Amino acid sequence: MLHDKKISITYMSGPLDGKILRFDQPDPGGESVLTIGRRDGCDIHLAYDSQVSRLHARLGCAAIPVSASESVSDPYLLNFWLEDCGSRNGTFIEKEQVEGRANLRPGTLIRIGRTWLRLDVPFSFDEDDPLF
Repeated sequence: MLHDKKISITYMSGPLDGKILRFDQPDPGGESVLTIGRRDGCDIHLAYDSQVSRLHARLGCAAIPVSASESVSDPYLLNFWLEDCGSRNGTFIEKEQVEGRANLRPGTLIRIGRTWLRLDVPFSFDEDDPLF
């Protein structure tokens, strides 16, 4: 049984509207950081949006271990954050401009330049499960 643990980001506007990007979740105790910008090599590449800086923002995910239970041997919580990287036009969570690093909840819309993105609710699934 293989478990696929992903973080997904959905484009909610622009020429890539509806496209979903998937990234691996960090291991328990670890953190992963995604870069967002116009620059080649950014994890979330927004080359088409002239309002986006080369390195506009960073989206982080930390997997924080929590106490084990009888049913779960290595439980962890995912904590997300969004940080503006000194962009010219700002980074927004819903309608609020991000100052420094801000906590981010799954299902929340973020705006980078003119592009709206959504951090989707993370999930794990078993590839052998016929529902997936």
